[in-house]
Amino acid sequence: MTPAELLWSRALLAIVPCRTADADAVVVVAEDADAVVVLDDAGVALLSRVLRRRDRVVVFHDAKPALRWLLTRGVDVARPVCLATLAILAGLEPPDHPVTVTTSTSVARERGRAAIAALDGLMARVDERGQKKVARLECLVLRAFTALEHRGLPIHRARWQELVDDEKRAASAARERVFALAGDHVARDLFGTPEINLDAEHDVRALLGRALGHAVDDTSRHTLQALKHPLADALVHWRESQKIVTTWGDAFLANVEDVDDEGIGRLRSTFVPLGASTGRVSCRDPNLQNLPKDERFHAALRAPSGRVLVTADYGTCELRIVAELASDPVFLEAFSRGEDLHSTVASSMFGVPVSKSQNAELRQRAKAINFGLVYGMGPAALSTSLGVDRATGEELLARYFKTFPRIRSYLEGSVDVALKRGYSETLLGRRLFFDPAVLDGDNARGELSRIMKNMPIQGTSADMTKLAMVRLHERLLDRFRGRAGLVNTVHDELVVECDAADGDEVATCVREEMEDAHRTLVKRVPPLVEVHVGATWAH
Repeated sequence: MTPAELLWSRALLAIVPCRTADADAVVVVAEDADAVVVLDDAGVALLSRVLRRRDRVVVFHDAKPALRWLLTRGVDVARPVCLATLAILAGLEPPDHPVTVTTSTSVARERGRAAIAALDGLMARVDERGQKKVARLECLVLRAFTALEHRGLPIHRARWQELVDDEKRAASAARERVFALAGDHVARDLFGTPEINLDAEHDVRALLGRALGHAVDDTSRHTLQALKHPLADALVHWRESQKIVTTWGDAFLANVEDVDDEGIGRLRSTFVPLGASTGRVSCRDPNLQNLPKDERFHAALRAPSGRVLVTADYGTCELRIVAELASDPVFLEAFSRGEDLHSTVASSMFGVPVSKSQNAELRQRAKAINFGLVYGMGPAALSTSLGVDRATGEELLARYFKTFPRIRSYLEGSVDVALKRGYSETLLGRRLFFDPAVLDGDNARGELSRIMKNMPIQGTSADMTKLAMVRLHERLLDRFRGRAGLVNTVHDELVVECDAADGDEVATCVREEMEDAHRTLVKRVPPLVEVHVGATWAH
């Protein structure tokens, strides 16, 4: 059977990348046949015509590295299935993956046959655990992540370097100010060099104790700011600038590739779609989900001339999910009318008019509680967040739950249901299973309670964003033929690069697909998608 006959006549295939002595190739395996396709112009054209079809399912042991290898050679796969992903969703340890590219066609054939043979058993296990919909989403989104990684996030390298250099100078100045304010409280060697490590918690606590005349329990940012002392302020400034230098300096910039004549390069990271137990994505080498929030740095993330970035994020996404899950009438009505939820909540709690300008401090308290609910925050964490004592934090939470009993009922009920079932679940059906044995540990039930409250909310947000990515990637590919595509995602935010002339049309596509993904999962609460089109990443 020729490669063309095999590709066209089979709906289920396994693809194993292979590097022969002469050229890059793939071994294509079906249940009863196999063939080698050399990745010359004719082979790429053949594979592209077949594998872009949405009625061809292609199985990989570890899909994303293989998909990226194929994409760099001009081959796009529309419907990948990843055995490693299925194993995770089946509650199994993902197998040790063989190298993405083998140098033996015989080994490639064996791997392809093993992939085909393993598929049915894994899918049956996934189905038993109620994860079939999730498995489909997680496999489909691999195509979008592969294209995102391949394209890379644009960055003006020289401008970023200038900002890092500014922070180096700021860190040096803050360090000198620390030592000047510390005076004789810092020991110095014969050459006058301070003998203290500002990165060491013990050293800093000891210094503050000597300078202030009393012990300091910790050196967290919150504690240092609460001291209201020049030395503590200088330490905060040093840490902030030094963190930027060490995290986003030379090591980070070493990842920039393909710098063009304008100085625009590309950051190509590795995204892990199942990076967290909730279904949230993680990112590494480098982490593009944790970039500095400083607008100066975001302005250095810019598209080349003639191109723009379309930035879109779900507004109050997780609180809209809370409203859906809890069926709270105040939340539902506020979102239905397009009101500011934090002001509405604060007004209901305290019985006075509240807005961003009127009784703004009450709005801030309501906002802290609203977002704290998403992460299972208790009175201690709330007190720290607001800078109030524990009793005040407890009183605020009690008032909140008295005002919104359905929120309390949902949160407590979600824990009870999870404990009864042995798992927590998103609106899509993604499940986070837990081992009942963990309840034997100290504080285990409390920690498990926090996780089970958080998972349906955060996990549904992750499902929604991935669903939007799948639909948006295919729509942009169909409409713009590679001129527009994803370049980053951060939790509930998507970033797309496109030609400037297409910016408004692409923005419409992004908004529509994100809103549609929201409505697919969240039925009663309307979506809010905020979109910006410009030369830089608006965050």
